[in-house]
Amino acid sequence: IIIIMMDQHLFLPSSIITSGTTLLLFLLLSSLQSTSHAFNPSSITTPLLTRLQDIQCELALSIGRIPGTAMPPEWAASGAKLGLTLELEFTSDTADYKMSKERLLLQGNDNTSSSSKLYTTIPLNEPSFITTQGTQLVKVLPGAYGCQIQQVQSQQYALRFFVDFPDGAVRNDVELPPERIYFLSSCWNDGGDEGSSLLLRRAVERQRKLEEGIEEITRQLDKIEEKQQQQQNLFQKAMKFRESVDLVERRGKLKVQLEELEQIYPLDSGKVIRGPNNILFAKEGVIAVKRLRGAMGTREQYHWIGTFTFNEFFEDE
Repeated sequence: IIIIMMDQHLFLPSSIITSGTTLLLFLLLSSLQSTSHAFNPSSITTPLLTRLQDIQCELALSIGRIPGTAMPPEWAASGAKLGLTLELEFTSDTADYKMSKERLLLQGNDNTSSSSKLYTTIPLNEPSFITTQGTQLVKVLPGAYGCQIQQVQSQQYALRFFVDFPDGAVRNDVELPPERIYFLSSCWNDGGDEGSSLLLRRAVERQRKLEEGIEEITRQLDKIEEKQQQQQNLFQKAMKFRESVDLVERRGKLKVQLEELEQIYPLDSGKVIRGPNNILFAKEGVIAVKRLRGAMGTREQYHWIGTFTFNEFFEDE
């Protein structure tokens, strides 16, 4: 039995990272929360996986300490970042046998690996960065990728891939370890058909109604507060206070519904990027390394070492 664990920061409020990672944290929480209940193995086979094939993209990597990581305290303690630009292709070639056994990319909801195929990810460039010694090139070797359904209704998928950095890279106290590096994000099947468009339109309408409901309750609370300041009767003040408590509770429930809706559907255009083949990608993802724990090394732990951003997609020349 292999146990897969993720760094704790996924379970913390998104505001402790940055405002730009609100969507990212929920997506990863949905797909990685101990990965013990993230997916239904019967739904592993995905047509989206074939649509990812032959897509080429440019990623901006930011290696460095992020809140909640389980990396050693001295690692990237200064807060410095190592920035790299990596170009990748998600190929149509099946990953080799050893790569196809990566459990993180195959994980089902019962901690068993599915039989879903993984395909090869190949680097298209050699990233570089500048130090006092001049330009440093970073060697990258091919890896693998896979995706699995997260939310059937919104057609949200977990996208996971890796490449190998055999020599790693070091800049000050920030080290990209010389090993396999994992990338975790999400994407949506935009479909381009009437059904997909209808679902998104309904989600947008639901978002509008929830926002209007929250605004209306806020206005009611403001009026109650204004009246309470003018009210002298203690009994009436108590009644208004009780009314306020009920309204605050209702507003809280609406906010939760709104957050859930916005995290499942790609409603914020600033947090997604449109790729080829009617696929929407979460603009930002998390970068991780694997550590084996336990007496027999049967516990896989993934520690965050930074984030990445989809910069652009481009055609094969």
